[in-house]
Amino acid sequence: MKEWNYSPSRAIQQSVAENLQGFPRERDMTHTILRFLGNIFMRIFLKIYFRLKIVGKEHLPKSGNYVFIANHSSHLDALCILAAFPTKLIDWTFSVAAKDCFFSSFLRSFFSAVFVNALPFDRIDKKRESLEMCSAVLNVPKQVLIMFPEGTRSMTGEIQPFKQGIGILVAGTDRLVVPAYIKGAFEAWPKNSKIPWPKHVSVIIGEPMRFSHIPRTQEGFIKVAREMEAAVKRLRSQDDEC
Repeated sequence: MKEWNYSPSRAIQQSVAENLQGFPRERDMTHTILRFLGNIFMRIFLKIYFRLKIVGKEHLPKSGNYVFIANHSSHLDALCILAAFPTKLIDWTFSVAAKDCFFSSFLRSFFSAVFVNALPFDRIDKKRESLEMCSAVLNVPKQVLIMFPEGTRSMTGEIQPFKQGIGILVAGTDRLVVPAYIKGAFEAWPKNSKIPWPKHVSVIIGEPMRFSHIPRTQEGFIKVAREMEAAVKRLRSQDDEC
């Protein structure tokens, strides 16, 4: 007979705040239920208040794990993207969020971890370790990673240059990348604005991309970032023509 060893849950040994700020987090049924209910409420709110429109849902892969990228100009961005996914995937979808901003207090940590299922990205001291966490998420079947390659919200609403971190994650791999352009979020809730305004917001989803042909070199990482940036800008141009 094999010897049985009891190992207490890591969550038991941590405070609530430490558990929320840590990653990976152990799955919690209470959090799952709250995340589901919160997501349903948020979809209704976005639809009514911002008249949220999702275009191109057919481009979302039916199975497998992938990265979902988009331009970033508002705190609404991640919420609008989550509204594009089937509710059954919400517990398996992780939004990359700046640790110094979204995990700076208990309330922010609670909202980010429970309702947005955010991955705390340390963009100041531990970029490499944070990218390794992102890669670990993509190594688990059916998990999705939402990233904003600009790294921070745009102050003007214009798309900023994409950083090479996304290239490090996908260059020379079979990982799919789904590009999207978020329209109207900046007008509805720009950076440094306290109150969101009831403007029209749309998410335009493009066809999946793959970068297995690009070498895992510094030049390759930059090339991937540039190609993704161009793909998001094309979606913006397509929307302008409609």
